[in-house]
Amino acid sequence: MADLIAFKGLVYADSLKGSMDQLTTPPYDIISKESQKAFYEKHPDNVIRLELPMAPDPETPEDNRYLRAKKELDRMMRSGVLKIDDQPALYPYTMTFRDPLTGTERTIRGFVGRIRLEEWEKKIVYPHERTLQGPKEDRMALFKATACSFSQIYLLYPDSRREIMGLLEKNSRERFRAKDADGVLHTLGAVTDREVLDAVVGSFAKKSLFIADGHHRYETYLAYRNYRRSLVSSPDPNAPYEYVTVFLAALEDENLSVLPTHRLVRSLPPGEVSSFVSSLASRGTLTRIPSAESDRFLNELRQSSPKETVIGVAVRDTKEFLLVRLSVERGEGVKGLDTYWLQEGILSPILGITPERIRTEDLLRYDKSAPSVIEKVFGSREYALGFFIRPVPAKVIEEVSLRGELMPQKSTYFYPKPLTGMVMAIL
Repeated sequence: MADLIAFKGLVYADSLKGSMDQLTTPPYDIISKESQKAFYEKHPDNVIRLELPMAPDPETPEDNRYLRAKKELDRMMRSGVLKIDDQPALYPYTMTFRDPLTGTERTIRGFVGRIRLEEWEKKIVYPHERTLQGPKEDRMALFKATACSFSQIYLLYPDSRREIMGLLEKNSRERFRAKDADGVLHTLGAVTDREVLDAVVGSFAKKSLFIADGHHRYETYLAYRNYRRSLVSSPDPNAPYEYVTVFLAALEDENLSVLPTHRLVRSLPPGEVSSFVSSLASRGTLTRIPSAESDRFLNELRQSSPKETVIGVAVRDTKEFLLVRLSVERGEGVKGLDTYWLQEGILSPILGITPERIRTEDLLRYDKSAPSVIEKVFGSREYALGFFIRPVPAKVIEEVSLRGELMPQKSTYFYPKPLTGMVMAIL
């Protein structure tokens, strides 16, 4: 099934291994404008200059952010800041963190490798989420300019006995470690033993893979692969652009942390709040909690029965939280997800915020922090409504994907995510 290969990673020079905190960043799609500027100022060789370059003013076809990323990449490679490893490797990668929901310390154990790009129809790599066009155009321009992959797509694979990580970790030597802004410790190793690599690669020939995070980038890599093929008369089936760099973790890893992504709606038409609340009541039962009792609200939401469909709502104008128990028949696949019923039971029928409008209009904001949503509704009062979702187990992704279904956008948020800059790949 999956065609996994070891590769010669593009990495920072060993002389910089003590500076990885200053050289790496989170994935590009969770970096704000303010954070982008801060990463620029953190270190002159920070990977932000490659993964999310700042646009010049004015930006022209002859001088744009993507060409500047290419110039920075060439400079770092010429000067020895970046180098290509001598031997092909698989790169064990651990993330030790404090769970935001429970406060317990966890360690996710995975590894970085490259897999052959395959269309969805081949059912080797399974998606679970719809994508938007804008992010794909940005990444495509970056790939064309740099011919380099700076970050990894996050994939899950079945391994109930944890055999693969056991084998890799026994034969790994540490390369880099970095601590991110959340205090997460990221550690990268390398395995170059040929027998070990062959055993791991061989085991993936029987596995299906599931995208946890990175749907836009995967589809963009497919398009980039096709673009590169079009430039030559006889494409090399094993060229670097035929593969994508991935972080792979076992589906059964009990330390996987999937956080809910909450929704915010900026405004309601004047006088619509009471009719909105009445519409919610007509679709189930409501528990009203004063806005001052946020701890009680969040605890009751988290402790609600998974057999029920329960959505949390913060209503600015009535200064209250609502726990909405929707009267729906919860089923398998996407029909077992709160995000599905939020969309089908509340956003579309009551507010007119349909999936089609979400794809083309700026109607929702997303936030993984419940306290942040509460502040934006009741503190700064910049949003009229906040919708709170319960977390889902990682195994749900496998179930939904194998059924050929797609979740509503932002149904899952895997935390933490591998850092950009720990290991990269030339395309």
